[in-house]
This record gives sequence, C-alpha cells and structure tokens, in this order.
Amino acid sequence: MAKYRQLHTDFWNDGFVLDLTPEEKFFYIYLMTNSNTTQCGIYELPKRIIETQTGYNRETVDKLLLRFQEYKKIFYLDETKEIMILNWIKYNKPNNLNAVKCVNRELKNVKNKEFVSLFYKQCLNEELDIESIFDGIEIENSADSENEAAKDLKEPLTSPLEGACKDPISKEVINNKQKIINNKQEVRSNKSAGEAEPFDTYSTVLAFFEENIHSAGEAEKEKLRMWSGVMECDVIILAVEEALKYNARNINYVGKILRSWSKRDLKTACDVKKYKNIRDQGEKCRQYDFKELERQLLGWGDG
Repeated sequence: MAKYRQLHTDFWNDGFVLDLTPEEKFFYIYLMTNSNTTQCGIYELPKRIIETQTGYNRETVDKLLLRFQEYKKIFYLDETKEIMILNWIKYNKPNNLNAVKCVNRELKNVKNKEFVSLFYKQCLNEELDIESIFDGIEIENSADSENEAAKDLKEPLTSPLEGACKDPISKEVINNKQKIINNKQEVRSNKSAGEAEPFDTYSTVLAFFEENIHSAGEAEKEKLRMWSGVMECDVIILAVEEALKYNARNINYVGKILRSWSKRDLKTACDVKKYKNIRDQGEKCRQYDFKELERQLLGWGDG
C-alpha cells in the first residue's frame, strides 16, 4: 500500500474541528497522518516517538492524548503503546481487495485484542465484508468498552460544579476515602523511614474509583492512569467525590470536572477547595439576595 493518508478539505469546516485550539488541530492531524498510521486506524505509537516528531514534551503529549480520549476520538493503551482512532473506519473503508488484505494483515499484528473486537463491531455497523477482513482472526467476547462509554454519554450531565441532584455523600464513601488516606499516610511514613517504595497515585485513584463508582473497564483504567500522570492524586479523588455528589457515576463526568478545574488552573487539592469555598459563598449570597427580594415583594404586596 502507498504510504500516504488522505485528508478531506471539509476537515476544516467540521464542527468538532472548528472548536479545537490550534494545538489540538495540529495534534489531531498528526494522529491521522504520522508515519506509523495504518489502513485500519490502529497502530503502535510510543509517546517517545510523539515527543520527537511533534516537539511536544511528555506532559503536553499526555494532556493531548487524554483530551482526545475525552472527546471520544481515540483510545490509547500505555501497556502496548497502541492507539485506535475511533472514527477512522467511517472515512477509510477497505473497499477493494488490496485494502481488505492490508487491513487483515494489520489486525493480526495488533496486540490489544479489545481494539480488534471494537474494530469488528465497527465493521459490522458499516456493513463491510467481515469474513474477508477478519479471515484467520479470532474475536474475543470481552467487555465492550465503547458501549460502556456510549452509555455514559447518554446519561444527563449537569455542570461539573452545579447539579440538580445534590444527595449527600454516603458514610461508605467517606470511610473508603479515609481508608485510602490512611494507606497514603502509611506509605509516606514507610518512605520517610527509609523504605524505597514510592507512592502509587494510579493505584490509589483506581481503588477509590472502583470502591465508590464501579469496577473500571480498560478504557476507564487508561483514563485514570493518564490523569494520574498529570494531576495530583487528591485532585482526582475530589473530582470523583464531586461526581458522586451529583449522582453522576461515570468516568466522563469525572473528566468534565477535571477539565473544568484545569481550565481554572486549579492544580492542587488546596486550590480546588479554595475555589469551591468561594463558589459556595457566592451561591449563598445569591440565595440570600433572592430571599431578601422575595421578602420585600411580599411586604409591598401586604401594603
């Protein structure tokens, strides 16, 4: 197959693309046209290669990969260093014999079999030649991460800091958090005592998520892992708590909260708590003003 990728001119008029920042537009084009791309849209792309080819540092690469996963445009798996462009098959259908053979050969080399299973479902939806594309390839009946993500998107999401259902956090959640805090303190105490074992942010965040939301799928684990690489553990836990507060038990809502805080440059748990205190004070003032106005109006009506 010729080593080139087509980019339609309507790309620049796409509603999603129009809302991207210049940095995001460049990165999106890079993901679709870099030298590692394949005919099936699943390929190995180590972060070190991304850094070298784009000029971005690791922090920026992690940030952009996470962002496009939240946009539901890609999946990235650190273990295999593989990426899957989710809409690739829509615009790059293997519609001739050579293309089908190429895709079949590429799929056999994909390490993450969940990506292959998801690609299989996409091919079914597009009514492609399944028998030829997946000739000699066994499809695993694993959990469908994409369907779980789609289910999450269907749930109503209010503003990350304003919800219609403000049920108090249960005692069980508080107990789970206290248990994790105790574990953190124990690890730090061991470290100060001379032990070399580092504090594992990802494991702590994953444990808190699974104890309070639900057992994490591969896509959810990858998001938690990426957040753990660029954010403080306590900040992620606060975001999970915020989601629980509004009864939004899904990874997408947690991501919206973290992005909201990131845009406000809230980098530490202390920053988040200060911001929430200011916000809560503002809400109290607005409620007080409304009650005062209501009292005055009722007083005028009686007169």
